[in-house]
Amino acid sequence: MIETVFSKSAYGSLKLAQNCGADKHSSASIGLVLSGRTNISPEELETLKADAELQAHRKWETSIPLGGNPADVYCIDVAWSMGDISDDEIGNNRKSVLEQAFFVWPNREDNEQYILETLRSAKTALHEILDRASRGEPVRIWYSHNPDEICGFYWLLAQLKKLPAIGSIYAVKLPEWEYSTDNTLCTHIGWGEISPEEWGKYLPLQREVKPALLNACAMRWKQLQQENAPLRIYLNGKLQSASENIYDSFILREVDEQADEFSEANLIGNVLGKNQLGIGDAWIALRMEKFIKEGMFTIVTTPSADDLIYHRTLRKCP
Repeated sequence: MIETVFSKSAYGSLKLAQNCGADKHSSASIGLVLSGRTNISPEELETLKADAELQAHRKWETSIPLGGNPADVYCIDVAWSMGDISDDEIGNNRKSVLEQAFFVWPNREDNEQYILETLRSAKTALHEILDRASRGEPVRIWYSHNPDEICGFYWLLAQLKKLPAIGSIYAVKLPEWEYSTDNTLCTHIGWGEISPEEWGKYLPLQREVKPALLNACAMRWKQLQQENAPLRIYLNGKLQSASENIYDSFILREVDEQADEFSEANLIGNVLGKNQLGIGDAWIALRMEKFIKEGMFTIVTTPSADDLIYHRTLRKCP
Protein backbone atom coordinates (compact mmCIF):
# COMPACT_ATOMS: atom_id res chain seq x y z
CA MET A 1 0.00 0.00 0.00
CA ILE A 2 1.39 3.38 -1.06
CA GLU A 3 0.88 5.84 1.82
CA THR A 4 0.84 9.58 1.10
CA VAL A 5 0.83 12.56 3.48
CA PHE A 6 1.40 16.29 3.01
CA SER A 7 3.51 17.36 5.99
CA LYS A 8 6.86 16.25 7.33
CA SER A 9 5.43 15.86 10.83
CA ALA A 10 2.79 13.45 9.53
CA TYR A 11 5.44 11.66 7.47
CA GLY A 12 7.57 10.82 10.50
CA SER A 13 4.60 9.92 12.68
CA LEU A 14 3.04 7.61 10.08
CA LYS A 15 6.30 5.72 9.61
CA LEU A 16 6.46 5.03 13.34
CA ALA A 17 2.76 4.13 13.40
CA GLN A 18 3.32 1.13 11.14
CA ASN A 19 4.90 -0.83 13.98
CA CYS A 20 3.23 0.70 17.03
CA GLY A 21 2.34 -2.00 19.53
CA ALA A 22 4.06 -4.69 17.47
CA ASP A 23 7.18 -4.85 19.61
CA LYS A 24 8.49 -3.65 22.95
CA HIS A 25 8.12 0.08 23.59
CA SER A 26 11.32 2.04 24.00
CA SER A 27 11.02 5.73 24.90
CA ALA A 28 13.75 7.83 23.36
CA SER A 29 12.81 10.93 25.34
CA ILE A 30 10.06 12.33 27.53
CA GLY A 31 9.08 16.00 27.50
CA LEU A 32 7.20 17.72 30.31
CA VAL A 33 5.32 21.03 30.16
CA LEU A 34 5.25 22.52 33.66
CA SER A 35 3.14 25.64 32.96
CA GLY A 36 5.82 28.08 34.05
CA ARG A 37 6.65 26.37 37.36
CA THR A 38 10.23 26.92 38.52
CA ASN A 39 10.10 25.60 42.08
CA ILE A 40 9.53 21.92 41.34
CA SER A 41 11.58 19.53 43.46
CA PRO A 42 13.78 16.79 41.96
CA GLU A 43 11.56 14.17 43.61
CA GLU A 44 8.39 15.62 42.08
CA LEU A 45 10.09 15.87 38.71
CA GLU A 46 11.02 12.18 38.84
CA THR A 47 7.43 11.28 39.73
CA LEU A 48 6.09 13.29 36.79
CA LYS A 49 8.60 11.67 34.44
CA ALA A 50 7.64 8.20 35.65
CA ASP A 51 3.94 8.96 35.12
CA ALA A 52 4.65 10.26 31.62
CA GLU A 53 6.66 7.15 30.74
CA LEU A 54 3.89 4.91 32.05
CA GLN A 55 1.29 6.71 29.92
CA ALA A 56 3.56 6.42 26.87
CA HIS A 57 3.95 2.67 27.47
CA ARG A 58 0.19 2.22 27.82
CA LYS A 59 -0.52 4.15 24.62
CA TRP A 60 2.01 2.01 22.76
CA GLU A 61 0.66 -1.27 24.11
CA THR A 62 -2.97 -0.41 23.25
CA SER A 63 -2.19 1.00 19.79
CA ILE A 64 -3.19 -0.72 16.57
CA PRO A 65 -0.23 -1.41 14.24
CA LEU A 66 -0.82 -0.23 10.70
CA GLY A 67 1.68 -2.66 9.26
CA GLY A 68 3.46 -1.97 6.01
CA ASN A 69 6.92 -0.86 5.04
CA PRO A 70 8.37 2.59 5.85
CA ALA A 71 9.61 2.72 2.24
CA ASP A 72 5.95 2.87 1.14
CA VAL A 73 5.37 6.18 2.96
CA TYR A 74 5.69 9.33 0.84
CA CYS A 75 5.53 13.02 1.73
CA ILE A 76 4.77 15.89 -0.64
CA ASP A 77 5.04 19.01 1.50
CA VAL A 78 5.08 21.96 -0.92
CA ALA A 79 2.22 24.20 0.33
CA TRP A 80 -0.32 23.82 -2.49
CA SER A 81 -2.69 26.13 -0.59
CA MET A 82 -0.40 29.10 -1.28
CA GLY A 83 0.73 30.91 -4.38
CA ASP A 84 0.75 30.14 -8.10
CA ILE A 85 -0.70 26.71 -8.98
CA SER A 86 -1.04 27.22 -12.72
CA ASP A 87 1.66 24.59 -13.22
CA ASP A 88 1.18 21.05 -11.90
CA GLU A 89 4.93 20.52 -11.79
CA ILE A 90 6.89 20.80 -8.55
CA GLY A 91 9.18 23.44 -9.98
CA ASN A 92 9.88 27.17 -9.88
CA ASN A 93 6.39 28.15 -8.75
CA ARG A 94 6.67 25.92 -5.69
CA LYS A 95 10.21 27.13 -5.07
CA SER A 96 8.97 30.72 -4.96
CA VAL A 97 6.24 29.81 -2.49
CA LEU A 98 8.65 28.01 -0.16
CA GLU A 99 11.08 30.94 -0.35
CA GLN A 100 8.21 33.22 0.64
CA ALA A 101 7.37 30.99 3.59
CA PHE A 102 11.00 30.89 4.74
CA PHE A 103 11.36 34.67 4.81
CA VAL A 104 10.68 34.41 8.57
CA TRP A 105 14.25 33.07 8.86
CA PRO A 106 16.00 35.90 6.97
CA ASN A 107 19.54 35.06 8.05
CA ARG A 108 19.52 31.28 7.81
CA GLU A 109 22.24 30.25 5.34
CA ASP A 110 20.77 26.78 4.95
CA ASN A 111 17.32 27.98 3.82
CA GLU A 112 18.12 27.55 0.12
CA GLN A 113 19.53 24.06 0.61
CA TYR A 114 16.51 23.01 2.68
CA ILE A 115 14.09 24.30 0.04
CA LEU A 116 15.93 22.56 -2.78
CA GLU A 117 15.98 19.30 -0.82
CA THR A 118 12.23 19.61 -0.06
CA LEU A 119 11.49 20.08 -3.77
CA ARG A 120 13.78 17.23 -4.81
CA SER A 121 12.19 14.89 -2.28
CA ALA A 122 8.67 15.87 -3.38
CA LYS A 123 9.51 15.33 -7.07
CA THR A 124 10.95 11.91 -6.31
CA ALA A 125 7.93 10.99 -4.20
CA LEU A 126 5.49 12.01 -6.95
CA HIS A 127 7.43 10.09 -9.61
CA GLU A 128 7.46 6.91 -7.51
CA ILE A 129 3.80 7.22 -6.51
CA LEU A 130 2.67 7.60 -10.12
CA ASP A 131 4.96 4.83 -11.34
CA ARG A 132 3.78 2.36 -8.72
CA ALA A 133 0.12 3.37 -9.06
CA SER A 134 0.29 2.90 -12.84
CA ARG A 135 1.38 -0.68 -12.19
CA GLY A 136 -1.72 -1.34 -10.13
CA GLU A 137 -0.48 -0.77 -6.57
CA PRO A 138 -3.15 0.71 -4.26
CA VAL A 139 -2.71 4.26 -2.96
CA ARG A 140 -3.91 5.55 0.40
CA ILE A 141 -4.06 9.31 0.96
CA TRP A 142 -4.29 10.81 4.46
CA TYR A 143 -5.84 14.29 4.42
CA SER A 144 -7.88 16.75 6.46
CA HIS A 145 -9.48 20.19 6.13
CA ASN A 146 -6.07 21.71 6.76
CA PRO A 147 -5.55 23.94 3.68
CA ASP A 148 -2.28 22.31 2.59
CA GLU A 149 -3.57 18.77 3.15
CA ILE A 150 -6.88 19.16 1.32
CA CYS A 151 -5.16 21.01 -1.53
CA GLY A 152 -2.58 18.22 -1.68
CA PHE A 153 -5.41 15.68 -1.80
CA TYR A 154 -7.11 17.38 -4.77
CA TRP A 155 -3.81 17.98 -6.56
CA LEU A 156 -2.63 14.38 -6.17
CA LEU A 157 -5.96 13.00 -7.40
CA ALA A 158 -5.64 15.25 -10.45
CA GLN A 159 -2.19 13.74 -11.14
CA LEU A 160 -3.43 10.17 -10.66
CA LYS A 161 -6.34 10.78 -13.04
CA LYS A 162 -3.87 11.46 -15.87
CA LEU A 163 -2.58 7.89 -15.72
CA PRO A 164 -3.90 5.55 -18.42
CA ALA A 165 -4.43 2.80 -15.84
CA ILE A 166 -4.47 2.80 -12.08
CA GLY A 167 -5.13 0.55 -9.11
CA SER A 168 -7.40 1.32 -6.18
CA ILE A 169 -7.25 4.67 -4.38
CA TYR A 170 -8.29 5.08 -0.75
CA ALA A 171 -8.59 8.15 1.45
CA VAL A 172 -8.64 8.65 5.20
CA LYS A 173 -9.98 12.03 6.32
CA LEU A 174 -9.04 13.19 9.80
CA PRO A 175 -12.11 14.06 11.91
CA GLU A 176 -12.35 17.73 12.84
CA TRP A 177 -13.16 16.71 16.41
CA GLU A 178 -13.67 13.64 18.57
CA TYR A 179 -14.15 12.68 22.20
CA SER A 180 -11.07 11.71 24.21
CA THR A 181 -10.98 8.78 26.63
CA ASP A 182 -11.75 11.11 29.57
CA ASN A 183 -14.85 12.40 27.71
CA THR A 184 -13.24 15.71 26.81
CA LEU A 185 -13.41 17.16 23.31
CA CYS A 186 -10.33 17.02 21.12
CA THR A 187 -10.03 19.09 17.92
CA HIS A 188 -7.56 18.46 15.10
CA ILE A 189 -5.83 20.73 12.60
CA GLY A 190 -3.93 18.15 10.57
CA TRP A 191 -2.29 14.72 10.57
CA GLY A 192 0.94 16.21 11.85
CA GLU A 193 -0.69 16.48 15.28
CA ILE A 194 -1.46 12.76 15.51
CA SER A 195 0.93 10.62 17.53
CA PRO A 196 2.17 7.32 16.08
CA GLU A 197 0.07 5.31 18.54
CA GLU A 198 -3.16 6.89 17.29
CA TRP A 199 -3.06 6.34 13.51
CA GLY A 200 -4.41 2.80 13.60
CA LYS A 201 -7.68 3.82 15.19
CA TYR A 202 -8.54 5.88 12.10
CA LEU A 203 -8.35 2.98 9.65
CA PRO A 204 -12.14 2.35 9.91
CA LEU A 205 -12.59 5.82 8.36
CA GLN A 206 -10.92 4.69 5.14
CA ARG A 207 -13.07 5.17 2.04
CA GLU A 208 -12.45 4.19 -1.56
CA VAL A 209 -12.00 7.04 -4.00
CA LYS A 210 -14.28 5.96 -6.82
CA PRO A 211 -14.15 7.43 -10.35
CA ALA A 212 -16.91 9.96 -9.62
CA LEU A 213 -14.90 11.53 -6.77
CA LEU A 214 -11.63 11.27 -8.68
CA ASN A 215 -13.15 13.12 -11.65
CA ALA A 216 -14.82 15.75 -9.44
CA CYS A 217 -11.63 16.55 -7.54
CA ALA A 218 -9.52 16.67 -10.70
CA MET A 219 -12.06 19.01 -12.32
CA ARG A 220 -12.18 21.27 -9.25
CA TRP A 221 -8.39 21.46 -9.13
CA LYS A 222 -8.34 22.54 -12.77
CA GLN A 223 -10.84 25.29 -11.94
CA LEU A 224 -8.69 26.44 -9.05
CA GLN A 225 -5.67 26.51 -11.36
CA GLN A 226 -7.54 28.73 -13.78
CA GLU A 227 -8.54 31.08 -10.95
CA ASN A 228 -4.96 30.91 -9.60
CA ALA A 229 -5.72 32.97 -6.49
CA PRO A 230 -3.10 33.84 -3.86
CA LEU A 231 -4.61 31.31 -1.42
CA ARG A 232 -6.97 28.36 -1.21
CA ILE A 233 -9.16 27.53 1.81
CA TYR A 234 -11.83 25.00 2.74
CA LEU A 235 -15.08 26.94 3.17
CA ASN A 236 -18.71 25.78 3.38
CA GLY A 237 -17.78 22.24 2.43
CA LYS A 238 -15.81 23.24 -0.66
CA LEU A 239 -12.23 24.01 -1.58
CA GLN A 240 -12.28 27.69 -2.57
CA SER A 241 -9.93 30.28 -4.03
CA ALA A 242 -9.26 33.14 -1.63
CA SER A 243 -7.67 36.58 -1.67
CA GLU A 244 -4.47 37.40 0.19
CA ASN A 245 -6.42 39.29 2.88
CA ILE A 246 -8.69 36.37 3.85
CA TYR A 247 -7.06 36.04 7.29
CA ASP A 248 -6.73 39.78 8.02
CA SER A 249 -9.85 39.99 10.17
CA PHE A 250 -8.39 37.38 12.55
CA ILE A 251 -5.13 39.33 12.77
CA LEU A 252 -6.75 42.72 13.31
CA ARG A 253 -9.11 41.34 15.94
CA GLU A 254 -6.09 40.14 17.90
CA VAL A 255 -4.31 43.48 17.33
CA ASP A 256 -7.23 45.19 19.06
CA GLU A 257 -6.54 43.07 22.15
CA GLN A 258 -2.93 44.23 22.37
CA ALA A 259 -1.42 47.19 24.23
CA ASP A 260 0.08 50.03 22.21
CA GLU A 261 3.40 48.17 22.32
CA PHE A 262 3.21 44.42 21.86
CA SER A 263 5.16 41.31 20.97
CA GLU A 264 4.61 40.35 17.34
CA ALA A 265 5.49 36.72 18.13
CA ASN A 266 2.79 36.56 20.82
CA LEU A 267 0.25 38.10 18.46
CA ILE A 268 0.99 35.54 15.72
CA GLY A 269 0.82 32.72 18.24
CA ASN A 270 -2.54 33.95 19.52
CA VAL A 271 -3.99 34.26 16.01
CA LEU A 272 -3.05 30.68 15.18
CA GLY A 273 -3.86 29.23 18.60
CA LYS A 274 -7.25 30.83 19.09
CA ASN A 275 -8.59 30.38 15.57
CA GLN A 276 -7.12 27.01 14.53
CA LEU A 277 -6.74 28.20 10.93
CA GLY A 278 -4.60 25.26 9.86
CA ILE A 279 -1.90 27.52 8.41
CA GLY A 280 1.63 28.24 9.56
CA ASP A 281 3.21 31.37 10.93
CA ALA A 282 4.65 32.53 7.61
CA TRP A 283 1.46 33.90 6.05
CA ILE A 284 0.48 35.80 9.20
CA ALA A 285 4.00 37.23 9.38
CA LEU A 286 3.80 38.27 5.73
CA ARG A 287 0.57 40.15 6.39
CA MET A 288 2.16 41.88 9.38
CA GLU A 289 5.02 42.98 7.10
CA LYS A 290 2.45 44.54 4.79
CA PHE A 291 0.75 46.35 7.69
CA ILE A 292 4.12 47.72 8.82
CA LYS A 293 4.85 49.03 5.32
CA GLU A 294 1.41 50.64 5.23
CA GLY A 295 2.20 52.53 8.45
CA MET A 296 -0.06 50.65 10.85
CA PHE A 297 2.87 49.73 13.13
CA THR A 298 6.41 50.83 13.80
CA ILE A 299 9.24 48.51 14.79
CA VAL A 300 10.48 49.11 18.34
CA THR A 301 12.98 46.27 18.73
CA THR A 302 14.65 43.99 16.21
CA PRO A 303 15.36 40.25 16.53
CA SER A 304 18.84 38.83 16.87
CA ALA A 305 20.66 37.82 13.70
CA ASP A 306 19.74 34.13 13.94
CA ASP A 307 16.17 34.58 15.17
CA LEU A 308 12.74 34.64 13.53
CA ILE A 309 11.92 37.98 11.94
CA TYR A 310 8.81 38.44 14.08
CA HIS A 311 10.60 38.06 17.41
CA ARG A 312 10.38 41.80 17.96
CA THR A 313 8.26 44.48 19.58
CA LEU A 314 5.89 46.63 17.52
CA ARG A 315 4.04 49.82 18.36
CA LYS A 316 0.64 50.79 17.02
CA CYS A 317 0.62 54.01 15.02
CA PRO A 318 -2.07 56.60 15.84
